[in-house]
Amino acid sequence: MTVGADDKWIDALIIELRLRHVPGPHIGDTIASVRELLADSGQSAENAFGSAREYATSLEFSTASTRGQALSGIWRPILGLIAFLAFLPASTAWFQHRPMLFSAAESAFLALPVLLALTLPLYIGAAIRHRWLFVPLVLVSGAAGALSGKVAPTSAADAWLVTSPLPWLAGTAIVMLALSIHGTVLSVRSREVDEIVEPLPGTGGPRPRRGWHPALLVVNWLFPILAALVFALSLTSIR
Repeated sequence: MTVGADDKWIDALIIELRLRHVPGPHIGDTIASVRELLADSGQSAENAFGSAREYATSLEFSTASTRGQALSGIWRPILGLIAFLAFLPASTAWFQHRPMLFSAAESAFLALPVLLALTLPLYIGAAIRHRWLFVPLVLVSGAAGALSGKVAPTSAADAWLVTSPLPWLAGTAIVMLALSIHGTVLSVRSREVDEIVEPLPGTGGPRPRRGWHPALLVVNWLFPILAALVFALSLTSIR
């Protein structure tokens, strides 16, 4: 196995350990030990440890302290997605000065991406290991959203549910803002606590493998940003 293949194996090991909610410093220690053994033995990572998934399973770590944060990291974007999906029709209805109208078929199509989001913890591990799985998930969600527009009712008489858009508009905006603020605070607090650091002797101290990046702010604020763009475009279109 080449050096490049060893690096890919180590990246796969990091993913497996992250999926098991192992804290960053523990991952750094593990990676440093792996590199040291590979340098001493001259073996490839695959020959020395087996597959990255098997080796990660064989390790024992105390992960209770980070399990709650990991679950929070999964549910925040799920709730943000649901709030954003509800914000879109509420915004359209509010600018058109009409109530929100839902048919039974439209509600079923809209519920499909929500259901996929709610069940994400059941298959997130497989999706991360096999990233192509995200493609059909996105396609199914997009198709459901498109079909929901095709079966949307045109009048209150055809609607299964009629409701004012203002509570939905305000409520979903508040939820998205609250989730983004909460996610930002957690990201800043965990910047050092959960950073992957490889202690390398003779280099003057530990070396961060993957630090906190400002792009996390964009990720945390993705849904409010998209909602603001939709709101601005809707406002421009009526002027």
